[in-house]
Amino acid sequence: MQHPADTSEAKVPYERSPVPGGGAVTLLHAPASPVAVQFDGEIDASWAAQAQRRLVEALLHHRPDPIVIDLRGATRLDPRVVGAILATIDSAGDLDVPVQVLMGAADPSGGLLRPAGGLPAQR
Repeated sequence: MQHPADTSEAKVPYERSPVPGGGAVTLLHAPASPVAVQFDGEIDASWAAQAQRRLVEALLHHRPDPIVIDLRGATRLDPRVVGAILATIDSAGDLDVPVQVLMGAADPSGGLLRPAGGLPAQR
């Protein structure tokens, strides 16, 4: 299944906010900006429920605003978190909500976000 997410440079105004400490999943929304779900540090299985809540909140409570899923600060993503990201991308496509995935130099999903038919390999 092709996912309607773009992994190129941000096309919408979005400024990354640094998050101190270890792993974090943060929802950011400012006027005239897209909704951003920012992942920082190691997001293990203990973060999966919070990640899913933040992604659902971004999609359902802020639509039709575009969503930016910012993985540039993430060092590792648990497969359950990757599943939540992919489900959000699929649901956003059904709701005609634009989604953009931002990744840094390393893929924190261990390649799970780029399976055959998944996200494009652009950075």
